[in-house]
Amino acid sequence: MRKLVMMVLILLGAVMLLGNNYALAKGPHGDMRGKAHFDAMDTDKDGKISHDEHMAKCENRFKAMDTNNDGFLTREECGKAWQEPKEEIKERGKGRHSQGQTGTLPTQVSPEKSKSTSD
Repeated sequence: MRKLVMMVLILLGAVMLLGNNYALAKGPHGDMRGKAHFDAMDTDKDGKISHDEHMAKCENRFKAMDTNNDGFLTREECGKAWQEPKEEIKERGKGRHSQGQTGTLPTQVSPEKSKSTSD
C-alpha cells in the first residue's frame, strides 16, 4: 500500500511539473498570440522580420488610427485607437491579482494608503 501511495504521488508530481512546463512554453498569455503575431508580420516567411516588414505594420496601424486621413494623429485619434485595447487588457487582467485592491496591480497604492503610510 505504501508503494502504491508513493507511486501515485510521484506520478502526480510529474504530471504537475510537465503540465506547468507546457503552459509556460506557450508564453505569458497562455496561448500562441506572440507566434501568430510574429508570423503575420513575417510576410516573406523567412523566419525574420525585416525593417520593411516592421515599418509596413507601423504604417498600417498609423493609417487605421488617422481617422480623418490628414496624415497626422491628434490626441483624440490616439485615445480612440487605444481605448479598445485598454479595455481588453483590463478585462483579461481582472481576477489575476490577489494582493491589493480589486483592479490594481500589487505595486499600485491607493491615495488613502499612501497618506496613512507617509504620516
